[in-house]
Amino acid sequence: MSIRIGLTFQRLPDIELLHRGIAYTRLLCNVQFETPTKEIFIQPAIIDTGAPLCLIPSDLWEQVRTQQFESTQIGGLMAQKECAIPARVGILSMTLLDPQGHQRRLTVRAFLAQTTDIPLILGFQDCLEKATMHLSFPRKEAWLDFD
Repeated sequence: MSIRIGLTFQRLPDIELLHRGIAYTRLLCNVQFETPTKEIFIQPAIIDTGAPLCLIPSDLWEQVRTQQFESTQIGGLMAQKECAIPARVGILSMTLLDPQGHQRRLTVRAFLAQTTDIPLILGFQDCLEKATMHLSFPRKEAWLDFD
């Protein structure tokens, strides 16, 4: 039996290009983290099919159980070293949630950022690669199917 996790759209106008009608559209999924003391955190995460791994800001991963490995630098669109952010590679568990109460627990390898100045991102390996993604922006429908 497959589990369907509904996704939501967020559309934000670009203030500097508002006169051109340009907006940022994000596809989001709620993610739940549990601390060792059973405290629950639920955060929206950006679905990013271009991200190799999930990216977790420090204010989240520092509160949950993680297994941490080597330090690294995370680049992005800009290949310059000065644009990279420091992180560690780690493993942690999280639960994807949707408004209808469906959930899917995952253990993922992730980049554990050394900053809070980044969004929570769901990347490909160990997360999106386990699901079939359905997306229709015109109908404002999107979901992940996990077998």
